[in-house]
Amino acid sequence: MKTLESIAHLLREGKRFFLATHLNPDGDALGSMFAMALALRDQGKEVWCYLEEEIPAIYQWLPGQELVRKGYPEDDAWIGLVLDCAEAKRVGQAAEFLGRLKEIVVLDHHEVTGTLGTYRLIEPIYATGGLVFRLLNQLSWPITKEIAENLYTAIFSDTGGFRFSQTTAETFEVAQALVKAGAEPAKIAEFLYEHYPFSRFCLLRRVLDRLELMAGGKASVSFLRHEDFKECQASKADPDDFANFLRSIDGVEISALVKEYHPEEISVSLRSRGKINVARLALEFGGGGHACAAGFKLRGELSRVLNLVRERLEALFS
Repeated sequence: MKTLESIAHLLREGKRFFLATHLNPDGDALGSMFAMALALRDQGKEVWCYLEEEIPAIYQWLPGQELVRKGYPEDDAWIGLVLDCAEAKRVGQAAEFLGRLKEIVVLDHHEVTGTLGTYRLIEPIYATGGLVFRLLNQLSWPITKEIAENLYTAIFSDTGGFRFSQTTAETFEVAQALVKAGAEPAKIAEFLYEHYPFSRFCLLRRVLDRLELMAGGKASVSFLRHEDFKECQASKADPDDFANFLRSIDGVEISALVKEYHPEEISVSLRSRGKINVARLALEFGGGGHACAAGFKLRGELSRVLNLVRERLEALFS
């Protein structure tokens, strides 16, 4: 574990930075990475942003995407900077290149984390974007309008539009500073909530058709087959936040959405109102996350994983 000051010193003195985040990147992951990349570029640093997957449609307006480059650098004279992730397995193929670097900075806020990084700043605050904001202030680097837009997106996304339990007075103080720096709340909210592709609604209809209430109405579960993604021409990002929607049913304490992206490639998203720590539940299956939002991946038949999830949810309330 390294202090904010030591990480700031490394960023100030370093010249070349390779940035990465987790697979299936969300608003916090992308906003934090692009904000950090823009800040480094503005200081004259060489920046290489790595993304293994396409940027989801609702985030394709974010500034800084021009810094994304294909593949990896030819040499290893770079400092790694991994945002919103502390597990090598979650960064995908970039883990191999990162493993060759002498110094890797990890900025993350998940309660259940891996061991990636030689410099690790992991605090369970409202968003990784909040850590980036602190780091930029520590460095006394200016927060431009483009950086502010990314950081506001990161925080707004990860707090569910300032609705989730990790939202604090500090969250709003940082949001206020970002608005003063040029972030436009109405514009960002519109991009995030009012520009969904039709494929998302195609999937949502199927999720609602299969919705089950369990444990006397205290748990909800639904699923998507890999055929659904093909037939709806949908991406992995399209069902983001569906698990939150399933949790919004009155009386539901925990929700689960089981997604089969490809045959026997299963991802399970868990959401809780707070009484049950789903990060610990996800850890039982090799996953992780936050107390109220977590997930895990398994390989196997969809029906088997679904039954496993159903049995585990029933057991929580038995």
